[in-house]
Amino acid sequence: MFELGAEYGYTYRVNEKSDVYSFGVVLMELVTGKRPSEAEFGENKDIVSWVHGKTRSKEKFMSVVDSRIPEMYKEEACKVLRTAVLCTATLPAMRPSMRAVLQKLEDAAPCKLVGIVISKDGSGKKIEVNDK
Repeated sequence: MFELGAEYGYTYRVNEKSDVYSFGVVLMELVTGKRPSEAEFGENKDIVSWVHGKTRSKEKFMSVVDSRIPEMYKEEACKVLRTAVLCTATLPAMRPSMRAVLQKLEDAAPCKLVGIVISKDGSGKKIEVNDK
């Protein structure tokens, strides 16, 4: 465990469960195409509360996946998003270990998503699929 800020009178403990949470947030950003905080989430809400509120069923998971991800990859993206939801459970004790997260990602076969390249040019983001 690592503590930050003790010299300033506050402590933020960094451990595996907080790392798993952060990893889950990054997965959410990648799969949804959203930033951690956007106006569409609502006042005082972030990507975690938005995704948790939207993903109560399989159909809802599909609705949260970035629409620019080709249809043939959306099932794998949903599996990655499900892992992200587990990583960001409210209670740290309910979050999986990083080892379990990596196993879930391996089982989700996100290797199919590796060929998706997100690039940014003057007209905004686009997703293209490299089938090499």
